[in-house]
Amino acid sequence: MTSYLVLEAPNGPDRDHKTTRFIADRFVWLALIAPWLWLTINRLWLATALVVIATLLVGQISMLAGFEPAGILCGFAIGLITALEGRDFLVRHLIRKGWKLTSIISAPDLSSAEDIYFSSLSENAGTAEQLSQPVWTPSPQKSGDKNFVNDPAGSFLFDLNGRR
Repeated sequence: MTSYLVLEAPNGPDRDHKTTRFIADRFVWLALIAPWLWLTINRLWLATALVVIATLLVGQISMLAGFEPAGILCGFAIGLITALEGRDFLVRHLIRKGWKLTSIISAPDLSSAEDIYFSSLSENAGTAEQLSQPVWTPSPQKSGDKNFVNDPAGSFLFDLNGRR
């Protein structure tokens, strides 16, 4: 089963939900082989620039005598990190642009995920206006509570805050 993250456009979903995006949370083979190409296709320009610069540096390092294996391993590591976390980079980029993460659905394929999501929309269409949403206020952070797990800036490489 694959988890699909459902995102709605910044102005809300249109009438036919054509702007609603389903992003599969899974390994990306193209990102393993050519991370800069996958990032460019998904318009993640800053990440593309960083990967290209890192790949060029790794290429230069691998030309030094005795550093060939290190260059190959670093290049593979860049591809592996992009392949594993690339979809998360894309989702975070879209959320920063104003997209709203509305649901996470586990389904065997995209068409099943769409069926599950849109069938739950038709059932909840009349009750959505009646339910009030609670207002959540963040609790004050203690100065000693900053570590790599609960850092609100997200400075840790992998997100561990409640994810798998």
